[in-house]
Amino acid sequence: MTSNNSNGLDRTQTNKEDGLAQLSRSADNTRRIKNVQDKFVNSQNLQKEGRALVGEGILMKVCRKKPKQRAFFLFNDILVYGRVVISGRRYSQQKIIPLSEIQISAPIDSPENPFAWLISSPKKSFVVRANSDRERQEWLTHLERCIRYASEGNNSHHNAVAAHWIPDDKADTCMHCHTSKFSAVNRKHHCRNCGIIVCDGCSKKRFLLLHLDPKPVRVCDSCFTKLNSNTIIDSRANQRDRTADSSDSDGDENAQQYSPIPATFYQNVENL
Repeated sequence: MTSNNSNGLDRTQTNKEDGLAQLSRSADNTRRIKNVQDKFVNSQNLQKEGRALVGEGILMKVCRKKPKQRAFFLFNDILVYGRVVISGRRYSQQKIIPLSEIQISAPIDSPENPFAWLISSPKKSFVVRANSDRERQEWLTHLERCIRYASEGNNSHHNAVAAHWIPDDKADTCMHCHTSKFSAVNRKHHCRNCGIIVCDGCSKKRFLLLHLDPKPVRVCDSCFTKLNSNTIIDSRANQRDRTADSSDSDGDENAQQYSPIPATFYQNVENL
C-alpha cells in the first residue's frame, strides 16, 4: 500500500535532483559562476563539478553597528556573500557558508527591519532583510529547498550555532548587570555564547566554544556558569576547528544608498 506513495516521493526527489543537475551542466551556469568569481576581490575558486548558481541578489545584512548592503549568491551547496564595492560589478570580503551547516528561521518583522529573517550557522549567525515580503519569500523558498538538497534530505539541526549578536544601538547599559553604563571608556562587548551586550566587568570569563574558535572566547558571567555546569560535553568537541567568531568584521564603511534590485533566480521553485 505504501509503495506507490514512496515511488511518488522518489520520483519527485529525482526530478529536483535532475533539475539542479541539468542546471549545473549548462553553459550558462558555468558562465554565471565564472562571472561571480571574477567580480570578487581575492575570490576563492567557485568552480566545482555539480555546482549550480541558483540565484543572486542584494540584501541588507543587519550588522553590529548598522545594516550594510551585501551581495548574496545562492548555490546548490553553498551560500556566498560579500561587500558591495561597485553595484553589479565589484565585490570584496567574500564569505562562504556550506548550506549543510545553515539553519533558517521563520520570518522576522520589526519596524527597523521589515521583511527579515535569521541565517544561523556554527561559524556565523546574522539577520538579513529583503526589499519586500514577496522577495523574502522567494529567498526563503529557494534557500530551504537548496538546504534540503545539500543536506541530502537530512533535516536534523546542528547542536551548536553561533549566537546572533544584538546590534550595539539596542543597549546603553550592560544587559547582564543592568547598571554599568556604556561610554567611550566603558566599551560594549558581546557574549559569544548568547550574543547579549555586556560590560567588561560582566564578561571577563572565557570558555572554549570549538564551533567558534580553537581558543577560549569571551562569555558573560551567566553563560560561563551555565556552560561550566554541563557535565556532558556535546558534539561541539567533534566539530572541526574554526578560527572566526560570529561578529561582523567588515569595519566601518562610507554611507551607501541602498538601491533595491530584484533578486534573480535561475531555477524555478518547482524544479528545485
